[in-house]
Formats: sequence, C-alpha cells, structure tokens
Amino acid sequence: MWNYENFLGKAQLYFSRAASHPHAEDDEVALWILLGLEFLLRAPLAKVHPTLLADPTGDSIMHAAGYHTKDPKSIQSSGVISRLTLVIDEFAERVGEAKLLLSLRNGELHSSESPLAIAQDQWLPHFIRVADTLCKHLGLKTEDVVGADIVAHGRNLVDVEDKRLGHEVNIRIKAAKEFFSKLRADEVEARIRFATSGVGRDTLVSKYLESVTVGAGQLAFERVACPACECRVPLRLEAVRTTKEWLEGDQVKSETVHIARELLCPICELRLSTTAELGVAGIRQQFVIERSEELAERYAGGFEDDYGND
Repeated sequence: MWNYENFLGKAQLYFSRAASHPHAEDDEVALWILLGLEFLLRAPLAKVHPTLLADPTGDSIMHAAGYHTKDPKSIQSSGVISRLTLVIDEFAERVGEAKLLLSLRNGELHSSESPLAIAQDQWLPHFIRVADTLCKHLGLKTEDVVGADIVAHGRNLVDVEDKRLGHEVNIRIKAAKEFFSKLRADEVEARIRFATSGVGRDTLVSKYLESVTVGAGQLAFERVACPACECRVPLRLEAVRTTKEWLEGDQVKSETVHIARELLCPICELRLSTTAELGVAGIRQQFVIERSEELAERYAGGFEDDYGND
C-alpha cells in the first residue's frame, strides 16, 4: 500500500493506458493521465518514508511503519502537495499547477459536469511541468515514466500567458488589418486568386518549407480564418504523435496529432511563426487528423497467389 516502486509502477500503467488510447482528444486520455499523476505525486513521499503518506489519525502511521493494523488510510491529495513542498525545493513553483490538475480530475469524478472536455493546451503543459519536477527529483526521465509520445505532445503545446507576446502579436495583426483595409477590391480578388492557384499554393508552401528546421515532423496544412483579414488561408501543421490503430469494418484507422506551427497570409501579409503566437491570436494549437487504410490494401502482395493451396 505504501511502496515507492508500486506507486511508480501504477502511475506508469495509467500513463500507458492514456498513450494507447486510439482517440487523441478523448476525455478518457486526460482522465488516465490525471489518475496517474495522483500516484506519481505520492511516489517521492513514499521514497523518503511510507509514514509521510499515512493519515495521522488512527493506526495508519503504524501500518505504514510496518505494523499490521486494520483499515489504514492515506492522506488526501492536498496533504501530499503540502508535504512535497518540504521534500522537493522546486515543487513550490508547481503547487498551483498541481492543484489545477487535481481539481479537474475531482470535477470529472465527483460532479455531473465534464471539466475534462477542454482543449488539451489548457492542461497538458501544466501536467508536463509538474511531472518534470517530480521525475527530476526521483532521478528519472519524464519520457520513461510518462511515455515519450505524451511528453513530446505536451512540450509542443503552449499555454499562452505571456502578456508581452500578446501585445506584440496584436500590433502585428493591427498592422495587417490596416494594410488589408487599403487594398482595393480588385487587388484583394487578385491576391485570393493567386493564393488559391497552383502557382500560389506552390509559392506559399515553398515559403513554409524555408522556415522548417531539419528533423521536423510530418507536415500538413489546415485552412483557417486569418486573424487580420478573415480570409481562409493555410496553416502549417507538424505531426507530433500518432495514436494506436483500431479496426473499423474493413478499415485500419489511427489519429495523428498535429501542432500549429506557422501562418503566412498571402492576402494581408500577416505572419505568425510560432505556436505561442498562433495561440495568442486565437488560432487552435492542435488538430487531430484521422487516417485510414483498407485492410486488403495493407496486406496486398504480401503472399503468393497460390498461398495455402498446396
């Protein structure tokens, strides 16, 4: 009940269930991660001594110390967080984030509401920072505990709180709006025609590719409304993780999570070149693209024509 290795193992089990879920944005993914966090939070206290997790009333402390007693109880999560600030110096900076995550979990489990039905950029970056602090203290890599795919996903999302960045982005949007307002109707139409033509698309994609660093993930594009001129323009996406495949009829399906990376508007010339800038501008950071393949196509040509007829 109080064993450090068991807490860590149970946390990893729950994180693996989240990673293996076929639908990246399902509430169940968040629930498994936040349930796993509960055990990861308790692991450092158990490593110091199991009695740090025991309820101070009754005989729970004696049970944690190795003596057999009936109905031992653990301290509540709030007590865990309080004690972690004494065990881990850096954890004081993560208290607010840890409480936020646990409140989301409690709201999901103990109310009729669905607090986990929110965009993942509103909670996953907080989780990664809390997990990083805990794992660093334990001498572990976060990727080994939580899973490399989930960690990469969380690190690529940005929880936008930088007021200075917001001010800079708003100035850029305002300038693009002013530029757009001075264009004549025929100029706007010409720019839209060029942007939607084959030549224009190739030119825009080339500009996107110029800014892509070596080793970037799989690229994709999604049309979104430009924050300045409201024209539909392509948003460059980058794949960060792919879910476990599932079979639906004769289709093998999976989902790939893409993070918004850059917007280049060929109409008003607005450029937003980071995920944080896009988030400040009100553009979604995450897009999930479902992919499917016919079962017959996957295994076509895998066997000789007379296989099984000998």
